[in-house]
Amino acid sequence: MRNSSNHQYPDSFESLSSRSSAGHIEHLSVDMDTHDRAVRRNAGSHSKSSGTGSSSVPLWLITILLFIGIVGFFLIQIPARFKTAPNASVEVTVSEAPSMESSAPEATADISSSDGIPDDADSAESVLILEDTVSAQDSAPVPSVDSLPETELREQPLDQGSGPDAPHIHSYVSGVCSVCGAKPEFLTDYLPSEFYQSCSHSGTVTKHDYDVTSYVNESVKTIHKSFNVYLPYGYDESRPYNVLILVHGGGGDEESWLNTVYDSGEYHMSGRIILDNMFERGLCEPCIVVTPATESSYTQGLTAGIIQMRDELREYIMPYIAEHYSTYAADSSIESLVKARDHFGLGGVSNGALFTFEGGMRHNFDLFGSYLALSGDGEPWITVGIIQSEEYASLPVNCFFTGAGTMNDWQQNYTEIGFDYFLERDSRFIEGENAWRVDVEGGHEWKVWFTDLYNALPLMFQRVE
Repeated sequence: MRNSSNHQYPDSFESLSSRSSAGHIEHLSVDMDTHDRAVRRNAGSHSKSSGTGSSSVPLWLITILLFIGIVGFFLIQIPARFKTAPNASVEVTVSEAPSMESSAPEATADISSSDGIPDDADSAESVLILEDTVSAQDSAPVPSVDSLPETELREQPLDQGSGPDAPHIHSYVSGVCSVCGAKPEFLTDYLPSEFYQSCSHSGTVTKHDYDVTSYVNESVKTIHKSFNVYLPYGYDESRPYNVLILVHGGGGDEESWLNTVYDSGEYHMSGRIILDNMFERGLCEPCIVVTPATESSYTQGLTAGIIQMRDELREYIMPYIAEHYSTYAADSSIESLVKARDHFGLGGVSNGALFTFEGGMRHNFDLFGSYLALSGDGEPWITVGIIQSEEYASLPVNCFFTGAGTMNDWQQNYTEIGFDYFLERDSRFIEGENAWRVDVEGGHEWKVWFTDLYNALPLMFQRVE
């Protein structure tokens, strides 16, 4: 707490006004004609004296001008040194491709205090009305890298000991494959272009529109929102699937992770094409991916959007997924969802990472066993305190994966501090077994986040011992 004893403040604003004497006020009302004559006389005198004086420039002025010149030179060089892809700019893209996440600092400070959420936010009653609109990949084609001119792309080995020619898909237990003993290997550079090319086995995306009562705005009866569901190629109702919830960042929506196409300057990027390629290559078990929208025009900003979504997720979205899709939950009840916790994961980027901590760990830790938080800070001291409470203390952490960009990503330092805090304060987080932090070359941008999605997805639903 700041010590105010060293600062002398006036007893009241009146004491400040009392310092103005009649003489001061009288001075302000001096005859303007007299003032103008005095100014002209002084100006003429100054002109004469400067004409006869020395013409040399003071040394201090030369020093300042030289300093400004040097600083200006280096400022010009900085953009060229740290130049990123066009879509990594601060501006939000609103052209033909859906918008990028804004790279302006987000209002994470809105969630403060011990919890940051009003206690009565859970009391509102809500009604859900769902309408489904199926949008297969063929009906909403995503541009392929094949349509772009050949460019010099950075390539890295992708073999994690799995793939179409490998004898098995890795099944990790505490960070080690239970079949072959391999440990995960991570990319720290961008994904090669082949992962952004449409493959022969493409999944489908279904949009679900729904109306829900607002938890945060009493004047609004219902909010119209949407979430998308990605089903992998060959989806089979007779077998259960893991479910991964992925949340967008500030300025995004339910399209950001799956349907938005980002132009990296070298090739087009789309999240669902990455998923198609990973599943087709056998890099991990196919899963259901759900992308909700945390914000709407009625939720009054980032904090309100997080409050709204954390309850929608528990009371509507997760029960709906369990009822309409083949998951490990026996039915759509909260009790069944909690029992299937090991097969549910939650992740997000930027403000979506904040939601992963606030909306996931702090309020739905009993529903999700795995977490992916990229380029986002979630006040770990609050989160750790809550998940160590009696309600959550016995629940395991199957996977905790975090990371950020290495250049121009203001969240990198916060991500590192938060990760270390979890390791130091909660024995359930063990680096290399169920906790990983992988920073990727780049900034606060999708090229980084898609690479870490590739890194994390094979580990998201692992078992821990």
